[in-house]
Amino acid sequence: MKKALVGGFLSLVGSIWAMVIMLVAGNNLVTEWNTEAGRFWSTVTDLRLMFPFILAAVIAVIGIIVMVIGLIKKED
Repeated sequence: MKKALVGGFLSLVGSIWAMVIMLVAGNNLVTEWNTEAGRFWSTVTDLRLMFPFILAAVIAVIGIIVMVIGLIKKED
């Protein structure tokens, strides 16, 4: 059960972190952007938030994986 709690906490932190980055980027949109990447991703890159955004997404995914493993695995 402890793994499920830790996984839930990690996924919650990663999700909130990614949401905050998306809100910051959404409120500070660039005026010129590359059509391939789009306006949002150009803003994230321009604000140098790509690495924190990817890190937040990875933490959220790891948290979900740990949570699922903790819930499926039977403890003795």
